[in-house]
Amino acid sequence: MYLNPTHFNRFLNKMGQDVLWRQAVACPCRNQHSGAASLNCPVCRGKGFSWQDPVPALVALTGQKVNQEWAKFGMWENGDVVITIPSDSPCYRLADFDRVVFTDSTEPFSFTRVRGREPALMLDIASLDGVYLIQDGDLVLTDTPTLVDGVPTWPDGEGPTTGQQYTIMGRKHPEYYVFQDFPQDRAHHHGRDLPRRVVLRKIDLLGREAA
Repeated sequence: MYLNPTHFNRFLNKMGQDVLWRQAVACPCRNQHSGAASLNCPVCRGKGFSWQDPVPALVALTGQKVNQEWAKFGMWENGDVVITIPSDSPCYRLADFDRVVFTDSTEPFSFTRVRGREPALMLDIASLDGVYLIQDGDLVLTDTPTLVDGVPTWPDGEGPTTGQQYTIMGRKHPEYYVFQDFPQDRAHHHGRDLPRRVVLRKIDLLGREAA
């Protein structure tokens, strides 16, 4: 008796969640010997990776038992997720530092920024709920911006003034990066591509509010 990958893929596709997969590309600016990225690189901005355009895919979240197994390996972090990837999914080729956005759910975010000096918000934003700034010693709710290429933008005369610090709040789709393959995972057997189990880690743990 053996696992039929086609049947199991069909099962996973019925219970899976929609995601966006962005493949990581090691930036050519990295030092050949240390692997350190150039802080002034216009492509990766010192992060060492850039990411390709998002590709829609489907994955399945594993159960509590698998998560407990992962915790026993001693590398568990709060927020880690273990997913199962059907072998017919576009993201079956997931590799280290690839990014995965779960588009079926949202979570709140709140960032402090400076108008005119803010980098693009490279988050999958679901909604913007408000922008707050300090005015005459009080916390004031100001006009909600639109996002133009990920940068909050207001019409002339609205929102914070140039150089003014503000807080932007809203909801975003949860984003993770690939931490590693699940230990003891076996993705192939007798030439058959079996579903993969992969550990994802919240991208916020890297401090990547913008990437």
